Amino acid sequence: MKSNISAYLITALATGFVSAAPFEQCPSKAFLIQGSPAQMYGVDLVSAKTTVLAASMDFSTETNNDSVNAVGFNYQDQYMYGFSKQAPKSVVRIGDDYVLQRLTVNGLPDTNFYVGDIHVNSETNQAIYYLYHPKFGLYGIDLTEEADEYQAQLVAGSANWNLAIYDFAFHPHSNLLYAVESNGDLYEINLDNQTPTFVANLDIAGDTGANGAGYFDVQGQFYFSNNRSGKIHKVDLSTSPVMGYTPTAAVFTLGPTSNQNDGARCAIAEVKVTDNSIDFGDAPMPYKTALAHSGARHLFDPNEDQSNLVYLGAVVDGENINTPADLQASPVDSSDDGVRFVTDFVAGSTSQVIVTAPNDNGYLYAWFDWDQNFQFDPDEITVSKYRLNQGDNSVLVDVPSDAVMGATWARFRVTDGSEANPITASGGVTGGEVEDYPVTTYGSLVYPSENGWVTLAYEDQWPFAGDYDFNDLVVNYRTKLIEKDGQALGYKIEGELVGIGASYHNGFAVRLVQNSGSNIKRILRSQVNESEISLIINNEVQTHTVLEEGVNEAILIIMPDTWSYVTNQSGCSFFRTENGCYTSDKVSFTLSVSLNAGVSSVNAPKYTLDPFIFGASGYSHGQFLSGKDPRSWEVHLKNQAPTEKFNQSLFNYPGSDDASNNLFGYYFQSPNGLPWAIEVGAQWAHPKEKVDITHAYSEFKTFAESSGRESTLWFSSVKLENVVLRGE
Repeated sequence: MKSNISAYLITALATGFVSAAPFEQCPSKAFLIQGSPAQMYGVDLVSAKTTVLAASMDFSTETNNDSVNAVGFNYQDQYMYGFSKQAPKSVVRIGDDYVLQRLTVNGLPDTNFYVGDIHVNSETNQAIYYLYHPKFGLYGIDLTEEADEYQAQLVAGSANWNLAIYDFAFHPHSNLLYAVESNGDLYEINLDNQTPTFVANLDIAGDTGANGAGYFDVQGQFYFSNNRSGKIHKVDLSTSPVMGYTPTAAVFTLGPTSNQNDGARCAIAEVKVTDNSIDFGDAPMPYKTALAHSGARHLFDPNEDQSNLVYLGAVVDGENINTPADLQASPVDSSDDGVRFVTDFVAGSTSQVIVTAPNDNGYLYAWFDWDQNFQFDPDEITVSKYRLNQGDNSVLVDVPSDAVMGATWARFRVTDGSEANPITASGGVTGGEVEDYPVTTYGSLVYPSENGWVTLAYEDQWPFAGDYDFNDLVVNYRTKLIEKDGQALGYKIEGELVGIGASYHNGFAVRLVQNSGSNIKRILRSQVNESEISLIINNEVQTHTVLEEGVNEAILIIMPDTWSYVTNQSGCSFFRTENGCYTSDKVSFTLSVSLNAGVSSVNAPKYTLDPFIFGASGYSHGQFLSGKDPRSWEVHLKNQAPTEKFNQSLFNYPGSDDASNNLFGYYFQSPNGLPWAIEVGAQWAHPKEKVDITHAYSEFKTFAESSGRESTLWFSSVKLENVVLRGE
């Protein structure tokens, strides 16, 4: 079908317009055209610096109020070519003054073109401008010789390609055409057989929508820009056609965003560092650090005035790291001074990092190579666009429970926050700094598991049987021993208070003791670094004295009085133990304890430790304690000896149901072996108020009296009407 625009073009050419001069050399920058009216930008692919080259691209005798698309750079004649929607629609030539010159082209359908590039065949010295429309197909316009009129030729079969693409680019050496659809599908097009071939689905970092600009460099690296995010992705297509490998994409630069985007570049120009204010990372190969691998980098002085800089620490400087050889020859960047590591990185724990910022303009990102696969994976981002305040910022880092032990690397990047979407661990950004640090991760012993709990349940009528309902205090509980190189570094004890069915006021504590028969492991008070104890209950830092005073053993008071931390539902006498009283929120706690040097992991207690309840100060705990310190009353798990604070005279109290015997190591059990405290290693529903545990769990009595040898699954024999079903 013949174009209906040629008559207009002849008139335009007859005006005596003199063509602009070609570009003097093959530019390294990429050209980006956006908006209506069209604006031309130059993009430095290395630094992401964008320069306005033409605020408005006009024709010689009229204002261009519409867009220009399908742009390609012809490095045979050093002009750019594109397609203008400005009426009359036309192919245009663009010289070094960025003024549009209409060309007369016959044979094009009456439509708008958004996809285009120029194929320069060095062997035949031929240059052909190709335009593609998914409905009409691919058209070639021979630009080898300048002419008053040009003829467009339809490539046979191209109208049936059905490619959902918004730009493509010719490989500078293989003469093949490459394009990426919105979903990341990469296609290779051979014009000799008029066939597009699906190559691979590229990981495009969550980008959606049009990839509106595509171009190559002289080494066969393919770049394409996403309109919505501005991310410019890079694909190594140095081997073309693609055979024997699967191409992958990496974010190379963060460019400008636009609803309408098209680009061009001289495909035989090299992409290289040309600015001395580009800061690179330091992580060694095969991390993405060098420019050749789309390494992380920041143009920290984009305005070239050393003002309003965004960086970490006290200074920032630039490096030239084009290749892996450059990286190997470069020392560690002395300007990487913005991050201090306060605590070790222990699997399954939370560590503290201090990040120093010179002003309030920065936004922090951080990645840790937890799995030690020598790359910062997208799911290894630990800090994302975190606003920094001037001075020191305390940043908490959650270390995954499956983090691999050993030496690894962390990457910190700071930006001015103007990016539309979070940045990635690689690629160029205008403004900011990147700092890489070697770090070491350590293991931990978690009981029962990183995401699991045991349930602790206490009966507070000891030494009397009482109602034996085991709901006076119910706690979900787990412990973690943190270790490094055979040394115990500390403990993390977490829990949830899920029920209080007690009229008495009880405290809850943990003693750092492991009772394994005759082999008792314990931590002394003097071995605890008291200044680094942290206790958080319901997201609030606690101020009471956690490490109990006046004792030799390390005893940690988590709740001096459990009733002080809960709120009852209206009409309920107890906390989550009565019918209709189950909706109150559980009370969470996290206790972190650091140890002084010198405690070996072998000799450190672990697993359950010694969680116990005690009488809260200032409250009565029964007539038998009259005149005695409530703290001297304790209840521990079966056969766990009491602490130094315990009043030994309470054993064998007249008329009691307790059969503790120091000589045989029997503690807190009845003559039949029934305990006053239990640990349940499975999801467990505690008995309702005033319901004896043996009435809720019919096999519990057999289990307890056999010291756990029989009815080991006693918690499965439940009478649902007698227990609190919390839906957990």
